[in-house]
Amino acid sequence: MARPIPWRREISAPFHVLQNELNRLMEEYWNPARLGPSEPPPMDLEPTGWSPAVDLIETADEIVLVAELPGVEPGSIDLSVTGNILSLRGVKNPDAPIEGHAPLRERQFGTFHRQIVLSNQVNFDAAQAEARLGVLRVKLPKQDVAKPRTIPVQNV
Repeated sequence: MARPIPWRREISAPFHVLQNELNRLMEEYWNPARLGPSEPPPMDLEPTGWSPAVDLIETADEIVLVAELPGVEPGSIDLSVTGNILSLRGVKNPDAPIEGHAPLRERQFGTFHRQIVLSNQVNFDAAQAEARLGVLRVKLPKQDVAKPRTIPVQNV
């Protein structure tokens, strides 16, 4: 009489462990909020929305935000500050349609919204923004931070 082969049931155990680990990693990737407190993504984005590329550069005197916004009218850009969050919103409208077949279509259109968390050292009242050739440059000067001072000790 043939003896049942018990290893066939046990061979699947490492695969279950691997599958569970992959499921956990995917869950952490798609739902990072479960890992700890973080800012929720903005909920006002349209499904067709896109996100402009930005650079945030910090110098000793200021923080500079540079955003690529090709084809966006500077007047349609909404730049606002709430607390220490800089919001960049706008719409990139498509060009007039061209008759014909489009075998390749990579350009993105629609609404965009980026939120950048800045340090509390920014003087938002002195902020300046300019758009040139599809590039937005926002200069945010830093506040005058309390400079170290010496306190003279008097002989009494």
